[in-house]
Amino acid sequence: MRMNKYLFIRLLLNFFELLACVAGFISWKKVKDSFWKWLVIYLSLITVTEIGNEYIGYRLGNERLNAGINFFFSIPLQFIFFFWLFYQWFQPRNEKRWPLAGAAIYFISLLTELLYFGERKLWFLSFSYTTGNIVLLLLTLLFFYNFMNSDEILKYKNSMMFWVSLGLLFFYLGSLPFFGLWNTLATGYPNVFNQYWMVQMGLNCLMYLFFSIAFIWGKPK
Repeated sequence: MRMNKYLFIRLLLNFFELLACVAGFISWKKVKDSFWKWLVIYLSLITVTEIGNEYIGYRLGNERLNAGINFFFSIPLQFIFFFWLFYQWFQPRNEKRWPLAGAAIYFISLLTELLYFGERKLWFLSFSYTTGNIVLLLLTLLFFYNFMNSDEILKYKNSMMFWVSLGLLFFYLGSLPFFGLWNTLATGYPNVFNQYWMVQMGLNCLMYLFFSIAFIWGKPK
């Protein structure tokens, strides 16, 4: 089968996901006694799932199963994990209520979308994704506000949370319009959809590159 540019970009993303995963396992000794070890486990799950999805979608041609895995496993896992990660960082600072509130808002939006839009033929569950995206962005901005007003900023290079949050900021901020308007763009503006899809994939690769940097330069607390 001849490789088209969309498959190439997907495989490129798989490479950066695998790169972050390998960087995590190389750094396992320094993170194994902290909550950062779970980022390695998370990246392993995402990498295996994404590579499996490429096989299901492109080799088996089962786009329905591919979409189901994304909607009901990969996407909820992403939000749940990063809400938990921010909870771990904010907990010693007595601000753990914000990640907990964000997780509750996301779950309510997901249940609402599944119940209210369950019988509609949607390409993508944009409402819950956009809600989770906005909540995650707010937590990221709250982190940077606290980070810039603390002594930790003096050692930003060694802050794992700084690099992870920087990656989240680039991807989730840059891709927010795309995922929020997914169904509209996919059905009414396919050319715009395809161009923006490639942009958000580039931002996704950048996010995993920052995750790799977090393991290489970061020092867990």
